[in-house]
Amino acid sequence: MTKEWYETMQKTDLHLLLKVSKKAEVFSEEYFQKLYNSEEKVWLQLQEDVSKVEFEDVVPDEVQAVFDPEQEKKNFKQVLQHNVRHLTKSLPDDILHQVADIRVLALNRASADVKKQITAYCKANKQTVQSTAAAYWKEYKNNFKKGEPSFAEQFHFHDCKVVSSRRKGKDLVLTLDHSGGFTAISEITFKNCSILKQDTPLHGAWWLYDEIYTTKDGYEIHVLLQKKQLIDFVMTVSDVMFKPAAANE
Repeated sequence: MTKEWYETMQKTDLHLLLKVSKKAEVFSEEYFQKLYNSEEKVWLQLQEDVSKVEFEDVVPDEVQAVFDPEQEKKNFKQVLQHNVRHLTKSLPDDILHQVADIRVLALNRASADVKKQITAYCKANKQTVQSTAAAYWKEYKNNFKKGEPSFAEQFHFHDCKVVSSRRKGKDLVLTLDHSGGFTAISEITFKNCSILKQDTPLHGAWWLYDEIYTTKDGYEIHVLLQKKQLIDFVMTVSDVMFKPAAANE
């Protein structure tokens, strides 16, 4: 799965929380301020409610955060600013030009027409994401119709973090922090590994998605990871070996 595919996937749900407001059709500082104050109040109530939930079985009392309304007001402002940047980056210009106030859109209010266009845009992106994934799996099944690679069943490292990457002869060994993933494997050895593409060092990167293709002498593996930026990592290998985590890891 490519960087472009992943970025498109991030643009499939921008419409889900949108509510139609006729007041969003024109710029109004007064409307924005009223909406901001209303949404900030909802945010503060939510954070206060969360702070009252007892997590003593998970988080010690001395560690659990105390509700701080002034800090939460700052947090709410930061969330809004993040949403503005995200929408500005994610939406095409032809839609952005019809948005009277991007801050209002970031507070999940839009005119009926803008919501309709954003919804159509997101649904088209979702279709692209799904069709691309379906095309890959069709090719995968065709490539391995005589049997999947022996390592394929355990090759699931989404949300694992690369702790280290080192060469061992012709092999490449990745050590993983698997605590956030869905695997008990802590080390992967890529046998006879030739790296075809690596945007940046893998240390500290989170494993997102991967693809396995067949080659004459083994396999070509594509991995999409994320650190500060998305990372394309492509290699050819003869086989893949795993080391499970120790019982106390």
